[in-house]
Amino acid sequence: MISKLKRVFLVFLALSILLLSACGGDTTDSGQKTNAEGEKTEQTNSETKAELGTRENPIPIGQKAQVGPNWEVTILEIVPDAWSIIEAENMFNEPPEEGYQYVMAKVQVSYIGEESGTPWVDLSLRYLGSDGNAYSEGVGVVPKAFSDIGEQFPGATAEGNVGWAVPADAVSGGKIIVEESFSFEDTRVFFQGAE
Repeated sequence: MISKLKRVFLVFLALSILLLSACGGDTTDSGQKTNAEGEKTEQTNSETKAELGTRENPIPIGQKAQVGPNWEVTILEIVPDAWSIIEAENMFNEPPEEGYQYVMAKVQVSYIGEESGTPWVDLSLRYLGSDGNAYSEGVGVVPKAFSDIGEQFPGATAEGNVGWAVPADAVSGGKIIVEESFSFEDTRVFFQGAE
């Protein structure tokens, strides 16, 4: 009697495994998909491309993206070596350290929330160098500074410049990271940096 139960159990187990493996995933190890008729099809580039706004697929220059629930941000322009502009803005600005250069971006922000917000308080902007390190703002006085943008109410839009000191060999191929300063949510959006 026990051996008959064992046999029934083993047959049931084998059938369950076969059934579950037949109902498994629709892709194969080769990266191909299998359609309902069992024919293999190739994946398209749109299926394998990273989501827009990620490090792998940053938002292009000139394209608007929402950052958190309250802000729309556009990187309008990037100056990969902005020392001449920064030097002309204020005679007390110091040149970048040896091996570094100042990167400056013109940023447009629009407040789309319901109350009000101040972009330089609510948003954090960093330059992610091609070396994998993130660099914070701080190059001295820049023309039309992002930090001079005041409180904005629904529908308001303003532009300002942000600057970072970045190793010269890490500027090209970098990204700009924009995220909410005081959020427990992941609001990070990557924008295209200097080419």
